[in-house]
Amino acid sequence: MKHSDITVIILLYHTPKKLILNIKNYEDFKIIILDQSNDFDTKKFLLKRYKNIIYYKLSVKNLGFSKAQNLLIKKVKTKYFFSTQPDIFIQKKNILKLKKLLKKNENNLIAVPNINKTYKILKKKHIKIKEMIGAAFMSKTSKFKKFGMFDERFFFYWEDIDLNKRINKSKFSIMTDTTCKAYHLSGKSTKNNFNSRYIRNVNFRFGEYLYLYKYNKLHILKLPREILLNSLRLILNLIFFKLSKLEKNLFNLIGILKFITFIIKS
Repeated sequence: MKHSDITVIILLYHTPKKLILNIKNYEDFKIIILDQSNDFDTKKFLLKRYKNIIYYKLSVKNLGFSKAQNLLIKKVKTKYFFSTQPDIFIQKKNILKLKKLLKKNENNLIAVPNINKTYKILKKKHIKIKEMIGAAFMSKTSKFKKFGMFDERFFFYWEDIDLNKRINKSKFSIMTDTTCKAYHLSGKSTKNNFNSRYIRNVNFRFGEYLYLYKYNKLHILKLPREILLNSLRLILNLIFFKLSKLEKNLFNLIGILKFITFIIKS
């Protein structure tokens, strides 16, 4: 294996077969995978095809992004890890650029590729940024573990926004190499069915309220106002048979109720 100091970590969840083959881009790195859709056939196929997969776990239960990420990061034994998703396309040379970025800057906790962005011509190709998305990033394993990894109270969405805030409040930084290109087919890593829409939308709303609550930005009137508005919209969309909007209102309500339940339990 050419680059034995980097482990690529990948989460799968009802991932379309055409994206599964994207794993071939990481054949020169160690790979660890968690499949939260418990897909035995995909596991059998990938383990047979890619001998550099050193850990592959199936899970019946969907742990969410934060818990699943932390679980895999704890399994990493190499100096660096690169976290990615099946719908991220990045060349090996650009992964190595991220490692150089981490080695060059001691206070750089996270190095991220230039995902779907066009930067103006800059004198410096290495720049500090305030925000990253969890779809693709690299970190020094021991440093990221010591920092506290992801807040596992966030299930799906907002965990990277929370991480950004924590990093920006610390001595550490997030950096990108503007020449390090990656392409993200946003939202394509999971099949688009009712169950996946439910998970995305409910937990997006839950994460929003949890984030506001965590940083003391949740106004007391926001919850009852949003419950009332979404209830009224749900009734109207039911009357006029606007099913997609009705579904969104329903998921918003469930997300709010999930947050209220979380507060009561905590």
